[in-house]
Amino acid sequence: MKFHPQERIAIFIDGSNLYSAARALGFDIDYKSLLELFSAQGRLVRAFYYTALVEDQEYSPIRPLVDWLDYNGYTLVTKPTKEFTDAMGRRKIKGNMDIELAIDVMEMAEKVDHIVLFSGDGDFRRLIEAVQRGVHAALLAADGRRRAAPPGRLLHRIAGPRAADRARPAPDREPPRGEPHADAGAARSGHRGRRLTRRRRQPMEPSQPPRDCGLCPRLGEFRERHRAAEPGWHNAPVASFGPLDARLLVVGLAPGLRGANRTGRPFTGDYAGDLLYATLLDFGFATGRYDRRADDGLALVDCRVTNAVRCVPPENRPLGAEANACRRF
Repeated sequence: MKFHPQERIAIFIDGSNLYSAARALGFDIDYKSLLELFSAQGRLVRAFYYTALVEDQEYSPIRPLVDWLDYNGYTLVTKPTKEFTDAMGRRKIKGNMDIELAIDVMEMAEKVDHIVLFSGDGDFRRLIEAVQRGVHAALLAADGRRRAAPPGRLLHRIAGPRAADRARPAPDREPPRGEPHADAGAARSGHRGRRLTRRRRQPMEPSQPPRDCGLCPRLGEFRERHRAAEPGWHNAPVASFGPLDARLLVVGLAPGLRGANRTGRPFTGDYAGDLLYATLLDFGFATGRYDRRADDGLALVDCRVTNAVRCVPPENRPLGAEANACRRF
């Protein structure tokens, strides 16, 4: 697989299946080298690892791996396993992350240039075929069957053409008859061709404080003084920045006097913003260019930035009652 240095890459790892296949074949996966490899190839936006965890268990053989991955840059997506008794009275444990993985792949497809999915089998073939309509995608699967295999074939390509071998279709391309649309994937089930689509209910944007909000008299008085002194500044409550359903929420204490209070966007215009937005850009949570202005074209990806108190406080010290008054926003 070949990547251009500026292309965005997302990795998805079907942890349980890949872990089981690797154990059956008697080899270990170096996740540190895996992360370094893709980071060197392009812009690694996110590396997801999916696994179900047994709750109330004193020791789990996978827990040290999960803790290490979480600490070293992977995004862990987990859920507790479910215990049940089958018809024969045997205790069974169920924990499947396939739907979560499929939904995340479809959601990230429009935000990245390459998707690489690691699994222990080829069950995600249909998902990869679906998202390939708009993104370069490949499924790498370890063959978990116990049989002799030449070196280099334990981890092999199940689906997905090389990036250099295919041209991305035009955005207005209509899929031929019989082809699934790009926003549909296949769920892992026994029914071939069953399509998984996510109709995600968009959360409602909370109301924003009015420009002349009077909930906090102390902040209102301070705001009016600076409106008179600096009429060209924002000098009003600062709205949140970024999508409401983002996974990452960055919460500041209050707008800075010469930062967000001046520009009208959280963490914009002062040194704190220089540090924050440079970090978000480096880790794929933002696109565009940060230029200390609210109209610089910067956009957040799966991230939202806000403040506990929306108006600039005197001496940068908001009161508890002022923070409580902003909770409704």
